[in-house]
Parts: sequence; structure tokens; C-alpha cells
Amino acid sequence: MSCTHRPDDHFPGESCIRADEVRPGDRIAVLGGAALAVVRDARPHTEPGWTALLLDTPADGPAVLESGTLLPVRRPEPEPDPEPLDDEPEVSVTVELTVTEEVEYVFTTRVEVPASIAADDEALRDHLAEDEELWLDGLDPSGGKGIYLSVNERSLDAARVVLAA
Repeated sequence: MSCTHRPDDHFPGESCIRADEVRPGDRIAVLGGAALAVVRDARPHTEPGWTALLLDTPADGPAVLESGTLLPVRRPEPEPDPEPLDDEPEVSVTVELTVTEEVEYVFTTRVEVPASIAADDEALRDHLAEDEELWLDGLDPSGGKGIYLSVNERSLDAARVVLAA
């Protein structure tokens, strides 16, 4: 909507919108167009038909306006698109990567444990955690047959170019 009610109070690029259409980030002409106030918050007031605008000014609280009040507003410019990367040529290189992974393995193996421990999952887990030799040889880190592995987390710790010989 064009600002025709007081054109002398407006700057180029401003338009008039209703108070209930103002949104945070909008800039409103104040002091007869001598300054701009930034809207920090805009919401319906507790009384129907009114809108509360919190402006970026040293006021004690929001300005309360009739929702249909026309205000001269400048919308913020949209963020510019990032500059496109130069058409730099790409090269193929051999790299050495150091990667840390948190992996979960699920596999089945036979172990010898005391009978009292076999009846209690928590005691069994504690026993096997203390004596890894009982099951470690059954773990195939390549994820062989009957072994299910899941990578829970992976991070790249280092990378370097390896020069070809």
C-alpha cells in the first residue's frame, strides 16, 4: 500500500502497512520521519483490535496501536546470496585420513562362565568386561558373517596429502 496520508514523512522504499501486519525486523519511521525504530516484537494486544509493538527504543514497554493504524514501514533487505565460488579448477589427490569411529558390534560367540553368572545379564556383562580374553577372539572387526556392526559416531581428526612416489 502506498503511503499517501502524509507523504512528507516518508523515505523512498517505505510503504504503509497496518499495525497488525508489522513483524520483527521492520523499521518504522518515527519523529516525523527523522529517525527509524526497529521492531523487536509485534503481537496482538490483550484487548481485541489493538497491536503491541516493542520498538528498539529506550521506552518502558510496547507501543499499543489500533490494529488498523497505517504505519510507514521499511522491510529489511533480504540477505544477499553468498558470492559464488570462483571457477577454480579441481585436482585429484591421494589423501591420508585419520578417522575416529564409535562402533557397536553385535555378535554371537560361546564362552565359559560360572553358572551363577550365566543366570544374571548384569553379572554376565561385568564378568565379560573384566575378562576380555573370553570373547575378544570371537570379534571380527571386519563385520564378518554373523556380526552386525553399527557406526554410531564418526569424526575426521586429520587429513594430509600423500605425495605419489
